[in-house]
Amino acid sequence: MAEAPRVGIVANPSKAGAKDLLKDLVKQFGEQGVPVVLEDETACLANFESGLPLAELSDQIDLLVVLGGDGTILWVLRQLEEKIKPVAAINTGTLGFLTSATADESSDLVHAIVTGDYKTSQRVLIEGTLQREGKTLDNFFALNEVTLCRGVDSRVIHVEANINGKRANRYTGDGLILATPTGSTAYSLSAGGPLVQPGASVFVVTPICPHTLANRPLVLDGSAHVVFEVPEQRDDLALMVDGQLVADLREPATVDMRRAHFSLPLISLPGNNFYDVLHQKLGWTGTTI
Repeated sequence: MAEAPRVGIVANPSKAGAKDLLKDLVKQFGEQGVPVVLEDETACLANFESGLPLAELSDQIDLLVVLGGDGTILWVLRQLEEKIKPVAAINTGTLGFLTSATADESSDLVHAIVTGDYKTSQRVLIEGTLQREGKTLDNFFALNEVTLCRGVDSRVIHVEANINGKRANRYTGDGLILATPTGSTAYSLSAGGPLVQPGASVFVVTPICPHTLANRPLVLDGSAHVVFEVPEQRDDLALMVDGQLVADLREPATVDMRRAHFSLPLISLPGNNFYDVLHQKLGWTGTTI
C-alpha cells in the first residue's frame, strides 16, 4: 500500500450539504489514520477549532480535496496558481466536469486517496498578459478559456489573431475565445467549438457569432504563441478569464498568451474516463438501431 498523502480540504460554504459532507470526510480520513488540514473558512463552516489560510495550507499538504463544483476549483486555482497541489474534487455544485466524485462516492474517493489507487491528469493552462503601449497591465492564468467579448451595450467587436508571429485572421462578431482542452466543454462548446480530450496538447480559437460563416473554430498546437490584437473600438470590449472580468477595453491593447509553465493535476477515480463524463453531463446516449 502506498504511503497516505498529507490531505487538505477546502469547501465552498454556499453549497448545500457542504457542512455535513465535510464532517463526514474528516471522520472517514481519521478512521483511515489520515489527519487532514482544513482551510480556515472551511474549519469555521464545520465548527472545527483551527484552520489555515489557503496559501499556508498548500505548503503543508500533498493533495487537496475540494468540496464544490467547477467554479470552486477555478477559485482555488486563482488563489494558488503555481502553488496548486493535486486536486480531488467532490461535486456539490451543478455541472461538475472537473470533479472527481459525487457526494455519494466520497467513501470511494477517500479509499482511493489513502491507497493511492487513483488517476491524475495534467490539465494544460493558459498563461497570459494584457498589454497596452508595450506596458503590462495584468498577468493571468486560465484553466478553461480567455475570452474577448462585447460589453452589455456594445455592438460588434473587431479582434485580430496572430499565431506564432503570423497574422491568422481578423474576426468581427460578438467575441473570440482561446480555449484549453479542459475549456472545450465550457464556453467554447456553447459557441460551437469542438470537444477535445483533456490530455491533448492543443488550443482552440473559437469565434463567437462571427459575421461571416467562413470564420470557423481553429485547432492549434499546444506550443503555439497566440496574440489577440485589439484595435480601437467604438464600444466597450471585455477581457474575461475563466468567466471572471479582468478588464474593460476600448483603446488599443494586446492579449499575449501561451501554454503556462505549470499545469493543474486533477485526480479521478480509476474507473472514470472522459467519455463517461460526456455521457453523464452532455447526455450522450448514441442512436438506437
